[in-house]
Amino acid sequence: MKRIYLFLLIVISLNYVSCYEDPFYKLNVFVVDQELNLVENADVIISVQNDLGEIVDDATVYLTSTTDVNGLSKFEFENLGFFSIQVQKIISEPNNIICGNSSVSLEENITKEITILATEPNCN
Repeated sequence: MKRIYLFLLIVISLNYVSCYEDPFYKLNVFVVDQELNLVENADVIISVQNDLGEIVDDATVYLTSTTDVNGLSKFEFENLGFFSIQVQKIISEPNNIICGNSSVSLEENITKEITILATEPNCN
């Protein structure tokens, strides 16, 4: 009887140890224009900002990407966090820049998705 309990204890222990997977933190950013068309080749910046909206230079997170033909940029992070997202794209006609921004909080083992409307003609 003791052998059965010992065997079950070992099986349960091995199962518990072997099932652990590192958590993931992923973010998908979609960019659309004022007509809700997907925006290709927009620059997406993920950063940490202070209370004044300035990028914290010594923060551990500063990622950039360019949207694909589906208006999508994908990001992966090592930890949870609350991040600022800035988007901008230079439009050849009438030689203007459109931009948009938002914030996002990541969740463990969930791919967060956010859509940013890039319409502001003045990106100051």
